Amino acid sequence: MSVVRARVLPAVVVALAAAFAATLSGQSSPPAATAAPATDWRFFGSDAGATRYSPAGQINAGNVRDLRVAWRWSARNFGPRPPTSMQVSPLIVGGVMYTVAGVQRDVVALDAATGQLLWHWRPTGDLLKWFDIIEPLARSSGRGVTYWTDGSGDERIFVVMNNFMLVALDAKTGRQVASFGKNGVVDMGDNLRWNERPGLSRDGRVSNTSPPAIVGNVLVASISMHTGSTPNLPGASINEQWPMNIPGDVVAYDTRTGKMLWRFNTIPRAGEVGTESWVTADRKVWDVPGGLNAWANDHPEMREASNGYSGNAGFWAPATADPELGMFYIPTESPTSDFYGGYRPGNNLFANSIVALNAQTGRRVWHFQMTHHDIWDYDPPTAPILADITVGGRPVKAVVQLTKQGFAFVLDRTNGRPVWPIEERPVPKSDVPGEWTSPTQPFPTKPAAIEVQGITENDLVDFTPEIKTEALRVARQFKLGGLYAPSTVANADGTMGTLSAPSAGGGVNWPGGAIDPVDDVLYVASQTSILRAQLMAGTAGKGVLYHNTRGQAVTPTTVFGLPLLKPPYGRVTAVDLKTGDRLWMVAHGNTPDTIKRNPKLQGVDIPNTGAQTMGTGLLVTSTLLFGGEGGQTPVLRAWNKKTGAVVAEIALPGPTTGFPVTYVKGGRQYIAVPARVGDAVEIVALSLEAPASAPGRGRQ
Repeated sequence: MSVVRARVLPAVVVALAAAFAATLSGQSSPPAATAAPATDWRFFGSDAGATRYSPAGQINAGNVRDLRVAWRWSARNFGPRPPTSMQVSPLIVGGVMYTVAGVQRDVVALDAATGQLLWHWRPTGDLLKWFDIIEPLARSSGRGVTYWTDGSGDERIFVVMNNFMLVALDAKTGRQVASFGKNGVVDMGDNLRWNERPGLSRDGRVSNTSPPAIVGNVLVASISMHTGSTPNLPGASINEQWPMNIPGDVVAYDTRTGKMLWRFNTIPRAGEVGTESWVTADRKVWDVPGGLNAWANDHPEMREASNGYSGNAGFWAPATADPELGMFYIPTESPTSDFYGGYRPGNNLFANSIVALNAQTGRRVWHFQMTHHDIWDYDPPTAPILADITVGGRPVKAVVQLTKQGFAFVLDRTNGRPVWPIEERPVPKSDVPGEWTSPTQPFPTKPAAIEVQGITENDLVDFTPEIKTEALRVARQFKLGGLYAPSTVANADGTMGTLSAPSAGGGVNWPGGAIDPVDDVLYVASQTSILRAQLMAGTAGKGVLYHNTRGQAVTPTTVFGLPLLKPPYGRVTAVDLKTGDRLWMVAHGNTPDTIKRNPKLQGVDIPNTGAQTMGTGLLVTSTLLFGGEGGQTPVLRAWNKKTGAVVAEIALPGPTTGFPVTYVKGGRQYIAVPARVGDAVEIVALSLEAPASAPGRGRQ
């Protein structure tokens, strides 16, 4: 097992212990719709329900323009190279900030008022294995850590390594908890169903991007794995074997001992509920260029049922904990592979679903599938948000799941029933050989979609007649399709495939949204984007009939250097959860200089297009809505919650890369956010009063 090095500054330990003694037990976490104490940001999403709300109100519309940098702390020297992006959401518990730092997921504790380093834990040995072959998107800092306490002095920080190993650290010292697993470490890959996928190499196959969720003493960690969508994509794992993969099952662990408690199979075994949604594939799909992979030749019996070899259906986004009802809400991803489903006919339960699990037993309480037989990579990218809302005078314990499609599915979290009707509407059938398509897909009637869905000629950019004419010329090289238009094979019918919207990146993605539980208002950041629903014939030796064209040479979809679709390119939308109606929508950011300076727009009066961004996460307080734009714009923006009007743009040392959080220490409210400064990420903390000494970087 790995040797670790925890760096502690002993002088602060006694003070830390006193601060922690005042904190509440993890078992007595506030209900999902109740905000965490204004002094803390104890969970990834502020509270257990991931609302990203704080009742702190010292910073308001009257003084927000006076925010200044209080302290900065740099992650530059953590890991083998400076981190240029950290999608983290720091935690603040008892005046101490906890966060991951660097691509190898060091963990640090900082004084939340000064940025001073209190301790530093660095992974070594087996905790770093397979880093170069795991899913490329997981070769990152991840999105943070998770705090737990038994309420009697045992306080822990949990972090999941890039290679899916779970580590428990003492929150006071940063040392590994010897009584947890093996010297503080549990290899969660050990409890997956490798025996059901003979011939599948385990090396580097499972990984992680999001922090765990905890109900009482039960922990569930998000799981990410290779998609198998594009065999030729640079950086793809040498271990991928399409279309087989390991299922991304939900496995629970005891927070005290690390013992496995239960497992829920996201891809059911034969005889389990949901098996009927996995149909035997057409035998023609196994006639592939270069011949089958070894596993398919060696185990022909596995090909008789698509749930016997299909994998993925994990959950990249955080699960959400509901301590009040004793449940986890799991936002499951797509099955293998993302864009061609000929190897897995059927609706493919429990992929692309919200699955509500009893936290003590792992028993499925209910599920709702948001995309049947996903062939668009439309997996839910964000943690489900829990809130107690009032609809038509009736109290509802709601769960809100945002999707890449730009939907907000609002369900009763006690039973999974829609709060407003969700209609199964007909969608087009695929003409790609061997593909299977669901005849219908679910469409919420409320709230209305928050993004452009599908593309028609009316959606094309039209700043001038010349620009619209060119946009039509570009678009007519493709088929234009509605939401859930299936992929087509490029050049098969004289077109370059199908264009639809949103893209596989969303719409909405990891930055997600926030809920004000006082006013029952949902805020969402999103981006207008194009989906190239294009397939190409399988590459010899990769074992599939078709795969996505991503990474291949493609026909441009720009118009004189402008985006093909009309603005706004980035949006922030507010939805009244009492009625399901939109309150407002504003452009996210300002028109980029590249668009302002475009020769075809000189002398043309155009509206604010917004930036091509979905931002880096929202924060809602009792007074304002905050969000970072990301990209190249070094600001934190504050909006009026009622109207969407920009109240202030607070200058930062660099553009944001992760979630803004807020907390109070020493009577002063802070807002902290990760930002890229030069070639590395810093945590930048803002407050209304300048500290006694000049702002500077904390110790490293």
